[in-house]
Amino acid sequence: MKKFVESIKSKRVRYGTFSTLMIVAVFAIRIIVNLIASRLDLSFDMTVDDNFSISVQTRDILAQINQDVTIYVLTRTGDEAHILEEFVGRLTFREILREYAAASRHVRIDYIDPFIHPRFAHRFSDEGQDLPMNTVIVESGSRFRVLTPSEMVTIDFDMQRFQQFVRSIDIEPQLTNAINYVTAEDTPVIYLLTGYNEFGIPESLAQQIMMANYEIEFLEILTEDIPDDCTILLVTQPSRDWTESTAEKVREYLNGGGRALFIVDNFFVDTPNLNGVLESFGVNVGHYLVIEGNPRNFIRHPSQILPNLTEHEINMSIIERGHRPFLQYSSGVETLPTRRHSIHIEPLLVTTADAYGQMELDPESPLVRSEGDVDGPIDVAVAITDSIFHNNVEQVTKLVVVASSIKADDQLNAITSGANFLFLVSSLDWLQGREESIFIMPRAPRTLSQVSMTQQQMSMLTFLSIVVVPGSIIVFGLIVWLRRRYS
Repeated sequence: MKKFVESIKSKRVRYGTFSTLMIVAVFAIRIIVNLIASRLDLSFDMTVDDNFSISVQTRDILAQINQDVTIYVLTRTGDEAHILEEFVGRLTFREILREYAAASRHVRIDYIDPFIHPRFAHRFSDEGQDLPMNTVIVESGSRFRVLTPSEMVTIDFDMQRFQQFVRSIDIEPQLTNAINYVTAEDTPVIYLLTGYNEFGIPESLAQQIMMANYEIEFLEILTEDIPDDCTILLVTQPSRDWTESTAEKVREYLNGGGRALFIVDNFFVDTPNLNGVLESFGVNVGHYLVIEGNPRNFIRHPSQILPNLTEHEINMSIIERGHRPFLQYSSGVETLPTRRHSIHIEPLLVTTADAYGQMELDPESPLVRSEGDVDGPIDVAVAITDSIFHNNVEQVTKLVVVASSIKADDQLNAITSGANFLFLVSSLDWLQGREESIFIMPRAPRTLSQVSMTQQQMSMLTFLSIVVVPGSIIVFGLIVWLRRRYS
């Protein structure tokens, strides 16, 4: 017994016991840290473009919703990490969805296997048709929105190389605006005026308008009256002038407190009847072509202008992003000297003082200024408010007039990093009287073959791996050695 007690008190046993306790303590700490980390769901996005994170705008929207939203994803069981993998990489889509669920307790993610539940998606599709794999369904209450894979990734075609390529990744814009749509109380209806071979709007702009929680309907103005549920009338450049009957319909609608967005010019197509409606509200679209004389305010050609933005609420979101709209072949919006006192006109987009309005194009010298041309600066977009009282009730008419027939062009929008479409959507919000819509820029496709890190991130990893980790091991070993040496 005496030898047993002495053996327990020996240095070898004490050192062995200490080492064992240290190993147990390290494993215990590691288990506890892992449990805490799993409960807190801690993660850090170290990619350059925050590929696995959602934007501040999305977080603000999620923080404001107060009703339950379910995001259903149609995918095979076990394939959750591979959704849209060929476009955004492995795990990216799933991690983005986890960000949505983590940002709001009202958001729930549910993966549905169509092979196990073949009839689940029928109630969300037209006539009970099957939805494609990797379709996302956002539902809240009685409202839902279906997002197919083709809507979450924009594919374009390169005519020079004769091959398809990914133009943008639209996962977050589509998801966030779908949540905004299903949780909204009502959806304003925009009527797109047709009947005069209008240029119309591209599908990408229509998608952006609908994602801003608007519905778009077509109005054949020659045979139909403007409906009572028309929130905003959208007028794009017609190929010929309106009839007097059409002009009277639009004028009557506006005089009753209507709202309208005009995207027109008056140079290539003379439109006196359409222009007459605008003259009722104090402006006239000039019959000339705007030529910008300041090289900083045009791209490639002086008729392709980058106008200056005024500090109007429509422009604030564009100014914050540091971009400018891009207008091509524009006319000017002239303020008439004689108009009703109730009409208030505010410039939105303005050229420099070096610009001028060319009244006649000279084929031999198209950029030579002639006598009679309009002096700059020239307003190329204005906001108009007309407040009148009818039967002791105030009626407020609001118009935005953009004197550029192809402002709503997809390629021009890409040049300005989305500023053109953002300007139009912000104009709709101002006409509607609502706060700024959520406008989330699509992300550029990224190279999936390698991970990109910033110089700061690489320096941090180098410091940790070369200095911190080895240094910690050396210090720990030195402490153990000293304790053994002098104990």
